[in-house]
Amino acid sequence: MQETKIRTPADDLPPSRPGWIRAVAILGVGALLIATLYGTWQAVAGSDDPQDPAVPGNPDPDFSLTDGQAIARFEQLVTLSYAAIRDRDQGLLSQIFTNDSPTRDRSSDVISELKKDQVTDESTYRTMSLQVLGKSPQEIRVLQHVQTQPCFRSDSGKDVTTGSAEIEYDIEWTMRLSDSRWLLHESQARNDEVTDESPASC
Repeated sequence: MQETKIRTPADDLPPSRPGWIRAVAILGVGALLIATLYGTWQAVAGSDDPQDPAVPGNPDPDFSLTDGQAIARFEQLVTLSYAAIRDRDQGLLSQIFTNDSPTRDRSSDVISELKKDQVTDESTYRTMSLQVLGKSPQEIRVLQHVQTQPCFRSDSGKDVTTGSAEIEYDIEWTMRLSDSRWLLHESQARNDEVTDESPASC
């Protein structure tokens, strides 16, 4: 996702010098006058209403994004998500997804399965188009049209890819503001279409 100036007046009086009676008397009167004025100033200042609209406050940080900034942030996060799957790195997920993200849980499960099966996802993901569908102070929805060429290889180097050679589909993503950072929260794939029916391979 997320300062108040403290008034600290300090009136130090110069030290009196023994024998300088006139100087001490003048300083004493001056100190009394300063103390009286200071006390009056404190009373007036203390009566100020901190919520008075006439007194400017510290505005809340603005984390809103333009459409262009939202797209740029989304591309950063999606690129990281592909890297997390490819490298089977669950540690990256906290930099990409909100803590309660369903997509984070699914990604974690995928990484666990890839590790278990000793398979690496070397698929190619190409974004064909991006569109901001809607924005609010806490949430941004982005539509991504993706072209995928599947490629899965075992740790021994064997091509274990199955299915069609090329698929296109739409993904509606939701980004949410979390601890002053925009992170991915949810994704929903739809409108998948096989664009190359030949057998997939690396």
